[in-house]
Amino acid sequence: MSYQTKVRANYLNRTAKLSFFTHRQRTGDLTRLSEETGYSVSHLSNITSLRRRVTDEIANAMYMLTRRRMKNTELATA
Repeated sequence: MSYQTKVRANYLNRTAKLSFFTHRQRTGDLTRLSEETGYSVSHLSNITSLRRRVTDEIANAMYMLTRRRMKNTELATA
């Protein structure tokens, strides 16, 4: 991970990282996150739908998974 990515990841708070993830989420991302973090897919689904609180570990994993992606709205118009 580059220095600039570390700085950006530390700059954003958990809510901003969750928003970043939800705007760039693709099919299969929750499964991939569950494999990386050890949490169940249903728990991660509850986090993304704001029924549960997002932890720093999950927020960082969400950010790292989607950091180089375009937003879904940008992808649809491209």
